[in-house]
Amino acid sequence: MKLISGLFICFQLLSLAARCEEEAGTTEDTPVVLEEIAGERNLTGARNWRPPDYVNEQGALGWTPGAFDVPKGLEINFQFWLDIYTKYTTDQGLLHDSENIDLVYEILDFTHISSRTDLSEGKKSSLRSKAVKEAKKRIVALLKKFQGYKAEPPDLPQEEKRIWDYFQKVSGKKKFIEASSKNRLRFQLGQRDRIVQGIFFSGRYLEDFENIFREAGLPIELTRLPFVESSFNVLARSKVGASGLWQIMRYTGRPYMMINNTIDKRNYPNDAARLAAKLFRMNYNMLESWPLAVTGYNHGPAGVLKLTKLYKTRELGELVQNIGRKKHLGFASRNFYASFLAALEAERNAPKYFGPVFWSKPLDGSEVKLPKPVRWKDVLRWFDGNDQIAQIYNPQVTAMARKFGNPIPKNGVIYIPKNKKDLVENEFSPPPAHLPPPKSEDGDLEHPAETIAKVEGPHVYTVNRGDTLYSIARDFGVSLKELMEANKMDSPGELKAGQELKVP
Repeated sequence: MKLISGLFICFQLLSLAARCEEEAGTTEDTPVVLEEIAGERNLTGARNWRPPDYVNEQGALGWTPGAFDVPKGLEINFQFWLDIYTKYTTDQGLLHDSENIDLVYEILDFTHISSRTDLSEGKKSSLRSKAVKEAKKRIVALLKKFQGYKAEPPDLPQEEKRIWDYFQKVSGKKKFIEASSKNRLRFQLGQRDRIVQGIFFSGRYLEDFENIFREAGLPIELTRLPFVESSFNVLARSKVGASGLWQIMRYTGRPYMMINNTIDKRNYPNDAARLAAKLFRMNYNMLESWPLAVTGYNHGPAGVLKLTKLYKTRELGELVQNIGRKKHLGFASRNFYASFLAALEAERNAPKYFGPVFWSKPLDGSEVKLPKPVRWKDVLRWFDGNDQIAQIYNPQVTAMARKFGNPIPKNGVIYIPKNKKDLVENEFSPPPAHLPPPKSEDGDLEHPAETIAKVEGPHVYTVNRGDTLYSIARDFGVSLKELMEANKMDSPGELKAGQELKVP
């Protein structure tokens, strides 16, 4: 058993390391529209925001008063992300160098696009992408021009001189050409409005998360990671298959029995928080440092451990500087801890950065343990037919149940509004003895849970107009790569309305 357990842990650590390779460069490389969850803010009233209390956590694993101070060597990265979270909204963004993160070439503003009422969201997104591409072309042309200069040319415009002066501290004969490469020139969308929205949504979950992490003996600072991972959007799904507030990958959740055809507990906030706490403890026990352990949540702890041995340092700031080496942290991983610290600072001092902020009241709901299998269409009746609100209460219910009608099994848990509890309990009350058992819509007797076969293997989904391969992958909780491979597709552009897709 010990051998099997060791092999499982080893496999899991290698899988987590692979996440780094999948997610490198996914931190808002291209502009996207801020996806408001329609009507979610109105589900609950607001309440006063409570500033976090990060003192007197003696006894928490690895905690000291300075455990989450900015490490030496990460000061510039921290300030970059603090600016992203507190200064720039999703109508703005920075075109910058990915290695010298404080080298900002241009600040782009999309307000003139967002404010247009005559354009669809798709068209606005297209115009933003076009603006970013045009800005990148301008910078590439400028850097190539600079490469031809042997000395500073006279009468450079102020902005061009600022860029020229920055490169005087950068070494290398081809430094301008290297900086113009695709992997170096990067766009980062602002996040200020997402953080404010996230603070509001966090009021539904943070108090539970803090209790979970205290019970696990972990620092409660870690409960703020969802600000980085999902902005506390309970419906967040990533293009590489990570899901929920904690953005947990499928292969991470499977060994903990979190995923089946109808329930994906990665998306249920408290269950996901408990798994995140287990992962953090495992990471810390291996790496013995919170900067390294938090980085391991993104990069994989085994990968971080290898780098500490390769470069003979346990200082994250030093590992982050090894950009040009053959083995190094990718952009997302080397900025993960700095962005986490920036989110900690932004939320801890929210009134300073944003003015008055508020928490949402907790969702006013009750858990119901299903005494028999139930289909999503029946769940919707308890939410007056509102699919989106039903999902916000029950993000753990998979697309297989919502779109394909797979029944949620007996003993499954559904979260419902408190004012519907009596209605639901009455529906589940046994009928009087003189009445026959209830029938399904097709006239057959309802089947007990034991007779419902678990559906394995791929499912078939018929593509609708407006679907994209990414949106289908997100809805079904699989990665874009898995979906393309299952359907032998070379490009997402091959998708057509009416096409039948295999969903692995």
